[in-house]
Amino acid sequence: MDKKSRLVDIDKAKGLAIFLVVFGHIVATDMPANNEWYAVLKFYIYKFHMPFFMFISGIIMAYTFPVMEGAKGYFKYVFKKLKRLAPGYVLFGCLIYAGKIAFSKIIHVDGLPSDLYTELYNLLLVPSQSAGGSLWFIYVLMEMYIVFPLIIGLCSQKPVLALVAGVIIQFVPATNVFMLDRFCEYFLFFALGVVVVSFYDKYLNVIDKYCYVFFILFFLSFFTVSYFSPLVSKMVIGFFSLPALQALMRSGFLSKTSIWGMLGKYTYSIYLMNTILIGLVKGVLLKFIAWDGHNFLIFAPILLLSGVFGPIFIKKYILGRIPFANSITS
Repeated sequence: MDKKSRLVDIDKAKGLAIFLVVFGHIVATDMPANNEWYAVLKFYIYKFHMPFFMFISGIIMAYTFPVMEGAKGYFKYVFKKLKRLAPGYVLFGCLIYAGKIAFSKIIHVDGLPSDLYTELYNLLLVPSQSAGGSLWFIYVLMEMYIVFPLIIGLCSQKPVLALVAGVIIQFVPATNVFMLDRFCEYFLFFALGVVVVSFYDKYLNVIDKYCYVFFILFFLSFFTVSYFSPLVSKMVIGFFSLPALQALMRSGFLSKTSIWGMLGKYTYSIYLMNTILIGLVKGVLLKFIAWDGHNFLIFAPILLLSGVFGPIFIKKYILGRIPFANSITS
């Protein structure tokens, strides 16, 4: 496959995925009154945006996966990935905790954290319940990088086994300790990304040729919300979102703007910092104006732009000039 066109394609897809993530983070807990439209839109976006993010992450892993020789190669690979992801996760998790404690005295703060020991426990074992709960994706992604090299080795001749396993564990009750519940929930979508790389050119040809069919199937999949359980509907909607959204970023109207490639380039920085910027801007605005009713139409775009472009500015002009900070946010 053509490496250059492949990377451009994936950068745009990452850009769309992180944009949807930030949009969902505008409201963390209490919904602004009389803005049911946002609650409904967020509900449906959450049916597919993380499955799509995991799918793209699986593609990236499989595409960049090196030739691995034995246990030494495996541990070298895992260490390299954890070295890249873990420092940012821990540092920004602690930063969010400290920031919420400090700023809660002067501005409104969503989800005020508990005591330090509980927060450290949650950060290391149950990220979704920590002050930096939005960082759970990075935690699960690290687990994927630990497990999937073994999956690739065991299922290289029969990749369908990984997909079958992904479907089965969707229905296995799992604890939120070590985020095993979300690991099981998103294993299938990560596996789909890994598997599709083995016939990526053919896959791209199909989604390009039949893009409107995939758009329609994606639209129709939302009707499963009324007839199936939340788990099943999310699995179906998530599945049909994968070819539809990637086709949209390749040939749809969204593909004609360069903003998605730029967001894709800064995806990790945006993920680490978007809730911090959203929280700060929201806290300041609430000092002067409530966000209920029509006022939310003012808050929403300001918070969205802050969460998307604030991290890019900080990364480019501040963290990018500090070697250590640059390395853990790239």
